[in-house]
Amino acid sequence: MVERMSPPLAVLALAVGLAVHVELLARLRRAEPGKPWWFGYARDGANLSAVLMLWGGFLLVGYRAPEALLAGMLTTLVTYLADWTIARALRIGRARLVLAIPLAAWLAAIALWPHAIGLTIAGWIAANQPL
Repeated sequence: MVERMSPPLAVLALAVGLAVHVELLARLRRAEPGKPWWFGYARDGANLSAVLMLWGGFLLVGYRAPEALLAGMLTTLVTYLADWTIARALRIGRARLVLAIPLAAWLAAIALWPHAIGLTIAGWIAANQPL
């Protein structure tokens, strides 16, 4: 549930968090052919940092902490999977530009309907609570 409307700076914080995550994934993809020993840890660190940045962004939007954390985790997971699908499975060049389109749509949805998205996420959390 959203406690207040999302200010433009909160959506900007989410955009910056997503941009950093996508850039980190692109840079790690360039280092992947050599597969240095630290590669797996770097990918985990990039995803963890994205979760934390997005959690903060969703808190700024006005989500309560559980909804903000779940939204940040799901956004990170979907971004990672979309990046992998675009760059690896489909082998589309300029994966960052292709990925920018659905991410911009997601940010627009958060800016326009933060309350509806927050209620949906709160419903998912409530539906999975033990009785």
